Amino acid sequence: MYIGEQLSDLSERKLTWAAQLGVEHVAVATPTIRGIEQEDGTWDVAALKRTKAYLESFGIAFDVLALNMQSNYMTQQRFPGIMRGLPSRDGEIEVIKQNIRAASEAGIPALKYNLSLIGIPRTGRTPGRGGVTYSHFDINKWTDHSLTEAGPMPPEKMWEHMTYFLERVIPVAEEYGVRMACHPHDPAVPHDTGLRGVHRVLGSVDGLKRLLSIAPSPYHGLNFCQGTVSEMCRDPATEVLEAIHHFGSEQKIFMVHFRNIRGGYLNFEEVYPDNGDVDMYKALQVYKSVGFEGMLCPDHVPQSSVDPDGERQHSFCLGYTRALIQAVNAGD
Repeated sequence: MYIGEQLSDLSERKLTWAAQLGVEHVAVATPTIRGIEQEDGTWDVAALKRTKAYLESFGIAFDVLALNMQSNYMTQQRFPGIMRGLPSRDGEIEVIKQNIRAASEAGIPALKYNLSLIGIPRTGRTPGRGGVTYSHFDINKWTDHSLTEAGPMPPEKMWEHMTYFLERVIPVAEEYGVRMACHPHDPAVPHDTGLRGVHRVLGSVDGLKRLLSIAPSPYHGLNFCQGTVSEMCRDPATEVLEAIHHFGSEQKIFMVHFRNIRGGYLNFEEVYPDNGDVDMYKALQVYKSVGFEGMLCPDHVPQSSVDPDGERQHSFCLGYTRALIQAVNAGD
């Protein structure tokens, strides 16, 4: 286990900052930089190799790259057909396959992605310690109940679209030795009604288990967002540890968003790692016990008016996580 950062800014200043904090592994958060993604959506292998060498010059390994399948709202997505089942999806999937091959040729071992339609719904921000604000979601404060452009998306339709994608993409990932790390749906929404007609089937631990049963492969796993998993639990303090143990024991955790919340299913706020409901030291003990080897990244850090670019918030989270790792390892 080691600390990592998700970066879309690969400037010399940013990478120097990360290296000084002891970050030796990164997930590049977008392929739309440094000439990686071409106009047709495919990736340039030479640009990937240059980026990998550039990161290595700072002592940083290129562990993960984001597919351009982000957690954006559906009308802002690069590949809108995949999760809506549009006629464009076959061509979009071919681009994804090509990008898996390019990552393999460039020596990028893992790709992270989302299978989302409605982005990351939130209901504002709540005040936190020292004047920071925390991202917040309370289903009782959600007011937009109109259908999205996709119309009704019941669970069976969501699973149908995911299955179509995974059955075509995971075999290519396995052939080329590239691990595919899927992010859960953030946040979980009411399981009976969904949100704006969209059911978020990856908003439960059972849903994540079903996801991994589709096109089963050692290269098909999770970008295990501990915060998002907490959000889908009624008792995060115990259920999250159980989820880490389950997916970790099956070697299905490829990277971790190591963040904490207060609250739980349908009502939570995203807080600092040291003041949430999950005992992060206990969580790391479980990651260690199941043999997890990979990045633990800050994610959705609090916002502060005295830290407009968030580097101080990330620095705290990285230092806290590194100290926890050292403490857990010292307990051998």
